[in-house]
Amino acid sequence: ILAQASPAQVWGRDAMALVLASVVPVKDEPLPANGPAGVDDTPSDGSKRKQAWDERHDALDCEAGSDKEHPAMPHYWYDRPLTVLMLALAVMDNAMAYATFFASNGVRDHMYTIVDAQLVLLPWLGPALISFACLGTTSFVALVVLVECCKMPYYHEIMNLRIYFSAIPCGCCCGIVVYFSEQSKPIAFAALMFSTLFAFAWCVHMRLRWSYQLNTCSRIVLDLSWFVAFGMGVFLAVLFCLDRMDIITKSSNLKCPYASNEQMPINLPMLGTWYCSPFDTSTPTILSRTPVVDAGTAALGGAPRQLLCSDTFVDIFGVSIEPHTIQCPVGCLLQYSGSGLVGCGVYSLDSPVCIAAIHAGALADEGGTVVVYGRLGLGHFQQCSRNSIQSEERRVTAFDSVRLTDADPVLPDGRRLAAVPPIVLSPDGIRVPQAFHFNNFPDSQEFVWLKSWEVLERDSMSSTRPWTRIEATVSARIAGLEITDEKIRLGRPDDQPTLFGESYCKLVDSGITCPGAAWIAVRLDFCLPDEGSCPS
Repeated sequence: ILAQASPAQVWGRDAMALVLASVVPVKDEPLPANGPAGVDDTPSDGSKRKQAWDERHDALDCEAGSDKEHPAMPHYWYDRPLTVLMLALAVMDNAMAYATFFASNGVRDHMYTIVDAQLVLLPWLGPALISFACLGTTSFVALVVLVECCKMPYYHEIMNLRIYFSAIPCGCCCGIVVYFSEQSKPIAFAALMFSTLFAFAWCVHMRLRWSYQLNTCSRIVLDLSWFVAFGMGVFLAVLFCLDRMDIITKSSNLKCPYASNEQMPINLPMLGTWYCSPFDTSTPTILSRTPVVDAGTAALGGAPRQLLCSDTFVDIFGVSIEPHTIQCPVGCLLQYSGSGLVGCGVYSLDSPVCIAAIHAGALADEGGTVVVYGRLGLGHFQQCSRNSIQSEERRVTAFDSVRLTDADPVLPDGRRLAAVPPIVLSPDGIRVPQAFHFNNFPDSQEFVWLKSWEVLERDSMSSTRPWTRIEATVSARIAGLEITDEKIRLGRPDDQPTLFGESYCKLVDSGITCPGAAWIAVRLDFCLPDEGSCPS
């Protein structure tokens, strides 16, 4: 450039040459004669001009094939331990995501709490969590193959991809589980904490280790990320330890507190009791009612009620569907006249109780103690011969349809019934009397069978109580009331009355069935743990 200067710039060129000569090694060679014509480059003292720059003959750094070595990146003694720590946190984060998936996905076989119901209503959550967890596992495979085996410098790139496409999404999914489960799913909370811890540690590591290569925007983003991760982790840990996750979940607004049920709490309004039963497609739950302590039993200090061979159910217990413990004497077969026992397995109220116990096989002629169950009556009592006793037949009504109405729970003697039987009326106004049995025959044994459940479409009834969208298929036999594969929603919707009201039913061989009104006998409700719960 200086050699091609104009004549007016010669002086300035000479001055520049002197400056360059002071900082650049100068070769003792004449300047190339390629300046403009007419320009005299010869110094005034006749000496040779010194070249003030060195000609470049080396390849540029940006040219392909350049073998010029760059400065090595500094390495510190803590690089390898820090890498091991980051990998350990990533592995734990990924493993806890899998654990959360399996712990939450098991609600298909465990529909017994408000948490189970809430998670079932999020069908996409499980597939999303397992998909993101699999992406995290894929990143570990890529680290082994590309970084460890092929020695490619992609460690940070793979880990960055993993945190954005696996760790953070898995943390979000686990956070949703924690939101609905609160303290009931500690594995989900642990997974959320590991995701938060890994995000915090990775952002701090990138911020400190690679700060000299980051621009201002990247530094700000990393600072915000580790601060948010740290603050969120500490905040959630404090709430979890203090059992105050409801501050953010607002679960108290649902009015359905969590209870650690291992089976479904079942309320039987007709009996005034609660039972527990699992969902099982093959086996029903046999009900064994607890005998009541009536006035006669209380007078004996809770001992069984002593009966004579001729005592009938209605004479001793009146109109009752409650279970009672009785004591029968020895030798009732010799005292039996051969008539008066009506029914086969299910007996009329005016039948002698001890003779019926021998006929049903619940007792032998040597007497003993047994529990007798009151129940709703039959339209037709069958006759049969069992254990040397022939029973009698009786038809109560010729109609199949009956009407159930609420009865007064207070008896004329002032005693309040714990189990209030409905009044059963035939179309001609005839009251169908009650009966009793010993709960030992397959065709009269009391049971509850929760066969399956399914999620219904959202409606106005489930807007404030989402668990009522879950409908169970139930069969049952409770104190003579038959239910066969009826649909019952969880909880008690507002449009269902608390008692029988006016229910239209039918008489069948084993009792009374009320199609479409199964809720009068069975209610599945896990939102009342103070009244009924089924802990392990």
